[in-house]
Amino acid sequence: MHAVCKTLFLALLVSLVLFAIAFGTPVLSMFTSAKVLQWVGCTSAGFDNPAIRCGYGGGGVVGERFGPLSYWFTTLLAPYFLVRHFWDVMLGWLALILLFGGLATVSGKGKPALKRPAWPDTRPET
Repeated sequence: MHAVCKTLFLALLVSLVLFAIAFGTPVLSMFTSAKVLQWVGCTSAGFDNPAIRCGYGGGGVVGERFGPLSYWFTTLLAPYFLVRHFWDVMLGWLALILLFGGLATVSGKGKPALKRPAWPDTRPET
């Protein structure tokens, strides 16, 4: 149980950091959010197309969240838009990190630590 919780804790922590870097960095967020919109079938906004259009089959919620990050004129405000549109997702993500971190700590307390001597005992037996 300890190894599973520790692995989930580390995976969630690393993925949250990577998510924040990918969508909270000013210039990088414009490209990554445009790629996410492309994956779900939405067309990005541009000079000739002032709005993000999502085809049939959904993508509306994704377009609402990632849309403001994909505009070139809001790229410097990426950290603000990341917190504004993803605060609930990031709060849930943080709660899972704290949950699995706490479970890893609690489940690891009952195990005795293996103690190895600092140097091997090379004295001859008498």
